[in-house]
Amino acid sequence: MRAGVATLWLSTGLLVVTPYYREVGHEWLSRLGLGDWAMYICCVGEVLLGVRLLFPWGRPWAIAQGAVVLAFSVVLGTLDPLLLVHPYGMVSKNLPFLGLVAAVALVQAEGWTPRALWTLRAGMAVVWFTEGLLPKVVFQQPMELAVVANSGLVPVDPGTFLMGLGLAQAGSGAAALLLRGRPAATLLLLQGLAVILLPALVSWQDPALWLHPFGPMTKNIPILVGTWTAAWQLWRTS
Repeated sequence: MRAGVATLWLSTGLLVVTPYYREVGHEWLSRLGLGDWAMYICCVGEVLLGVRLLFPWGRPWAIAQGAVVLAFSVVLGTLDPLLLVHPYGMVSKNLPFLGLVAAVALVQAEGWTPRALWTLRAGMAVVWFTEGLLPKVVFQQPMELAVVANSGLVPVDPGTFLMGLGLAQAGSGAAALLLRGRPAATLLLLQGLAVILLPALVSWQDPALWLHPFGPMTKNIPILVGTWTAAWQLWRTS
């Protein structure tokens, strides 16, 4: 789990070497009245933080990460509120990431207690509500409708398909919290597979998303790690 957390910070910092990352970063920094120097300083800090987080860390480091993530989320949400309901989870995927951060801190402090496991399960479940209900049911957006239409895999109206998929995702999140033991573990394993397949479909049409500074694709890595870790713990103890 530490590696899953560190991977996000490292990837967010190291991807600055790509032109697309710098182009998008420059655009958003310009809206804040800042120069590219701020991007480079942030990226160096993220790489250093990622290296540090590969080794054991406790609550102060979790609080520091939470403060940084929330600050970025508030700034981005203020500049463009639609980012909060973006189909690819530009901001909303910060919630499961914070859930994983909190779970790491708890496990390192007290071991795999019921509280630690529930924190991890809740953190991983929230993404199915945010990704299911917000962009697919309440705020359908042209970019995701186009992905469905261009996939060639959906024979029905893209809007209807997205609504059904969103409701199924939300139901999956609820079931992940309500089920116990091996049924819950099995569902989490299947959700982990979905975390691989759904982003693969999206990035197949737009590979540049892996280089985006807001991490719509790279944030799936800690989500996958947290989901399968929770599944393993449930399976092992049932």
